Amino acid sequence: MHIKKYLPIGKYTLTSRLPVEEVKRRLADNIDPKRGLRLSTYRKNSTKPYEGEILGNTFTISRVIDYKNSFLPVIKGNISTFSGKTKINIKIRPVLFVLIFMTIWLGVVGLVCLGIIFTGLAQIREISQHRFSPMLLIPFAMFIFGCLLITLSFKTESERSKKFLLQLWEAQETQIFQQ
Repeated sequence: MHIKKYLPIGKYTLTSRLPVEEVKRRLADNIDPKRGLRLSTYRKNSTKPYEGEILGNTFTISRVIDYKNSFLPVIKGNISTFSGKTKINIKIRPVLFVLIFMTIWLGVVGLVCLGIIFTGLAQIREISQHRFSPMLLIPFAMFIFGCLLITLSFKTESERSKKFLLQLWEAQETQIFQQ
């Protein structure tokens, strides 16, 4: 079982036959400069699907949406040439604050779940005499909800962005790279 596919992070490499300058031009044509706090009407004023910046051969972008999604991926990429083709290494993850918040939340709730399990095992005789409270299942539900929330929200948005980039650059996913 590969746990990485369930984590809200991703790394992949796209390869395009387009030259580096064309890849950068197409990306620039589809991003607005990064804005700070957006109002709900921002999307209506934006004509481009992404916001971010390009610095040399690296870029950082995120999708412009007209709804709230704290798990919206931040896409960081590095553009280079390899064997006569353009290679784009992509790293994708939620905003750092969201990762820290979810790690703390899932960590605390996970510890509560472990405490309930160990306490239940130590008091198995009392529980078998019908003293089990369904309220003890709430932390387990919170843990499962948190895991599903971050995984499904992030994966949905990251797949949408991946498809967009594949089409934009007429690219193919070639390999998962390690760094």
